[in-house]
Amino acid sequence: MSFQNNVLSFDTSRSAAVSLGPKVEHRAAIDSCRQVVRIQIPKLLGGMFENLDDALYDLADKAESNIRQNAFFDAMREIRKDRARIEAGFGQRVAADFDLFWSGGVAPNRKRGGSDQSEEDLSLLGEDDLEEGLAISNMTSRGENRHYRALYALNQRFGHMLGGVELDTKENPLSPGAICEAFHQMFKEMDVDIPVKLVVYKQFQIQVIDLLGGFYDELNSLLTEAGVLPKLTQKIRRSRHYPTGGGNAPALRENREEAVASKAEESELQTELFSSLKQMLSEKRLGSSSAHLSSAPLPVIGTNEMLHALSALQQAEIPVAPQVVDGIPGSLDMRANLFQVMGLAKGEAADKKISGSDEDAIDVIAMLFEFILEDKNLPDAMKALLARLQIPMLKVAILDRTFFHSKAHPARRLLNAMASAAVGWSEQSGRSDGGLYGKMERIVERILNDFDKDIELFTRLFDEFNDFIQREEQGSRLAEQRVAQVTHGKEQLNAARHRVFEEINNRLFGNDWIPSPVVTLIKDGWRDVLLLLILRKGEESDEWRNALGLMDKLLRSVRPHPDSRRRQELLDEIPPLLKGLRTGLKEISYDQHKMARVFKELQACHLKCLKGEAPGQDMVQSAAAAPGQSTATTTEVQHSAQPENDAPTRQEVTDQVMRDEHQALAESMPVGTWLEIQDGNGIKFRAKLSWRSTVSGTCLFVNRKGMKVVEIPLAGFASWLRTGKAELLDGGTVPLMDRALQAMVDVLQKTETAD
Repeated sequence: MSFQNNVLSFDTSRSAAVSLGPKVEHRAAIDSCRQVVRIQIPKLLGGMFENLDDALYDLADKAESNIRQNAFFDAMREIRKDRARIEAGFGQRVAADFDLFWSGGVAPNRKRGGSDQSEEDLSLLGEDDLEEGLAISNMTSRGENRHYRALYALNQRFGHMLGGVELDTKENPLSPGAICEAFHQMFKEMDVDIPVKLVVYKQFQIQVIDLLGGFYDELNSLLTEAGVLPKLTQKIRRSRHYPTGGGNAPALRENREEAVASKAEESELQTELFSSLKQMLSEKRLGSSSAHLSSAPLPVIGTNEMLHALSALQQAEIPVAPQVVDGIPGSLDMRANLFQVMGLAKGEAADKKISGSDEDAIDVIAMLFEFILEDKNLPDAMKALLARLQIPMLKVAILDRTFFHSKAHPARRLLNAMASAAVGWSEQSGRSDGGLYGKMERIVERILNDFDKDIELFTRLFDEFNDFIQREEQGSRLAEQRVAQVTHGKEQLNAARHRVFEEINNRLFGNDWIPSPVVTLIKDGWRDVLLLLILRKGEESDEWRNALGLMDKLLRSVRPHPDSRRRQELLDEIPPLLKGLRTGLKEISYDQHKMARVFKELQACHLKCLKGEAPGQDMVQSAAAAPGQSTATTTEVQHSAQPENDAPTRQEVTDQVMRDEHQALAESMPVGTWLEIQDGNGIKFRAKLSWRSTVSGTCLFVNRKGMKVVEIPLAGFASWLRTGKAELLDGGTVPLMDRALQAMVDVLQKTETAD
């Protein structure tokens, strides 16, 4: 049909540019879109009719009476007889609305769409008409919500071709509402019961409205190639009903608009990434098949035929087994499997060809699962498990093209969540039914057995898997907190012991005049008093300073003083000193018999000092003991700081003085990072950095259950990274699909550069 531009518009809601029609340079693009509409829309409806008989048969089998069963069979016959009329009329109406739109008119059957009927209008309808109207309204809302990104792009491009007008979805001649209304106008004349009509509308929703994503994508791609807004950016449009009052309204609007802008930008990046990927794949296919171009175009394999073949592959044994490398199955040769199932020839003698959009889906899904099989972040057992989802994910990609564009797609969210959870799983965790592997295996089995065309299955499975992960994480988080508290407490104890040792050693080392009873009292009793106070009260507390002061007074009290005035002062100081010492020792439950013996010996020292005499040689401990104590205590502190069952090797101790990128990485690595670690026997396991001390740098690693795996000094951890004993896993932070799509683009770009 040639382009006509002789219809005047009386619709004042559009600008004057609309009544004049699109510019001349856009007419070729509009004609191309018209061809897509005339081909794809009837094809979608034909797929619905092919599946409608099965749905009605199922209902007839479940009918509660013969009368009801006969009603379903009668309806089937009537629909079959009228199918040709409905299909032809439906396609003609959609095409006519499309042409009228570009001529500046408004389709009569879209002036009052089913989704826009007021409550007053609905109240005037009969009960059957009301149910039918609600079905149309629900289909429209579902389609607009499901395909809003593609519709937004199409609205912008259609509006641009009309002279830059703002086009709403309800004004788009190819919107879900317009397509629903076109079908409603053709089907409402059928003389069938309302239950049958509702079944038909449900099938129309599943087989037509839900599958409009590929149709919209094809139109957007066509217009992009024609130069119509090739670099479209999504703008934020405030809702007409958005509240403007209230003191917090500006802030709320700003927050909402920022969130929408962020999502829009993220969606646009995903769309651009996938568009680049499709373009490179198309160029690669054209380059590889240019030598085998056939003179006669081959018929395209329909979407329903493709889905039936994939379902057969999904439910049955794969006729061409995937390649297995080291126990891990490789990606399938999907084209060979599909042609074999459909009984078609492949290659130069092909009977049919796969459509361009389906080719893109097959190629991208194949590359995605090749990426999964090569991803070092996933354990081999998990790779094999996720590889079984290749066919279901391909079906999802064909059913709903937003799978590649939308990060919020339910199938994509489920795949990302399973891959993220698998990063921390080790073969040592086991494959028990109650564990992660068992849960993921059951989800994979449910997808293979239950998934046909209902993409909502992935939403239910994602919610179920997310609940499972949250319960697991709650338990592991509690266990991890307990382990971290124990490790932190042990480090605090070591630091406190070292601090107490410093205070005591500074006072005793080299002072060989100190009587042995005093040395024994300080090392055997007062050391624990100081340790208890520093742990309970801290170094800034008055109690800690008072305890150090009592130790200093004790040492001054046993030093001989020839000055009689100083001896008189000492006589006044001794009673409160002894009282303070007794109180402190009682706090640590010091042995009463030891206390009595030490205080008796201390009394003898004080008597000599009060007489101006030095303590006897038998009361003085050799100063050589102090260095001995220093060595012993230092050894004790160092030993207690080492990890249990994993002391660093001599090489790791040598590496403590090395400052390089591995040391810097060990110091800056974020808590929560997963690593694959190899033990002394060459066995690899996965562990997460759970805690790193800000004092000593000690690093604590736990498994996905939150249980302690290893505790090691910072220098030892840096040595692991340096020698390859520990390898960083980055799959826990970036979603699998995001990494895969970016990796695909990088690989294809390198291939193009090499070519």
